[in-house]
Amino acid sequence: MSELRRTQELVTDHGWTHYDLRKARQSDELVRVRRGSYIGSTVADARQRHLDLIRATLPEIRDGSVVSHASAAAVHGIPVANDAWTRVWATRPGGGNGRIGPVLHLRRCRLDDAEITVIDGIPVTSLERTAVDLARGRSQEWGVIACDAAAAAGADLGLVSAIVASMRKWPGAKRAAWALAFVDPLAQSPLESISRLQMHRLGFPVPITQFPVFRDGVLVATCDFGWEGHRLVGECDGKFKYADLLRPGERPEDAVMREKHREERIRGAGFWISRWSWHDAWHPDRLRSILTAGFASAPHH
Repeated sequence: MSELRRTQELVTDHGWTHYDLRKARQSDELVRVRRGSYIGSTVADARQRHLDLIRATLPEIRDGSVVSHASAAAVHGIPVANDAWTRVWATRPGGGNGRIGPVLHLRRCRLDDAEITVIDGIPVTSLERTAVDLARGRSQEWGVIACDAAAAAGADLGLVSAIVASMRKWPGAKRAAWALAFVDPLAQSPLESISRLQMHRLGFPVPITQFPVFRDGVLVATCDFGWEGHRLVGECDGKFKYADLLRPGERPEDAVMREKHREERIRGAGFWISRWSWHDAWHPDRLRSILTAGFASAPHH
């Protein structure tokens, strides 16, 4: 993480002029995080850019408020939709009105001490409270993703259930309760979570997640989903390019052959393979067609 620099610090402590600041921005030596705050030029993903924005905004939320909702998701590493990080989200315990500004979205509501933690110096809602807030406030799809991700990160599901129960009259509480009941700690990606939700909606048989494929008593592969009785496995890794799967010293063609051999072992164990992408999973008709074809093509014993 690049060090956060503030205009006052650069001008007062380091003798920069406003001309120096403008020149540094034009040359990408400094990148503006928000008014009055900069970081050194760096390649950062959306989550890191939001974490930088959180740190730049912390002085505004030091009055007992804590980072929450989508911003807490960034701190905990829970995936959220791309449009969720346009502002820093914070919650202040107690009643009264919140406010929405250009950079800060402040909520006011009940927040127990047990639902607050500190991570890398950032006061933030706990993993469990964050999952519930996301499941209440986001769509059903992203609520399931949040609960799966929190469970995979080690959230105490009993505590999540207790928080949901304490909010039974709050907006979105029923949606959060449903997402919690549907949670699968074995989900390893948002794509697996949304795929499982769509399968449920489409009425397909419930799959086994992280399905082990054996041949002659030897484990030959672990697939994202499997239907033992139907001799079908599902792989929702189509969004990755083979170049993303390279091992140290490998060429792209090596990864292609490695995946080809893996598929041959799965088919050799008597399973058909269906694959789909992120785009397919978010379009139910596409996923229905892929899985229907898979169930029809799988070898039936």
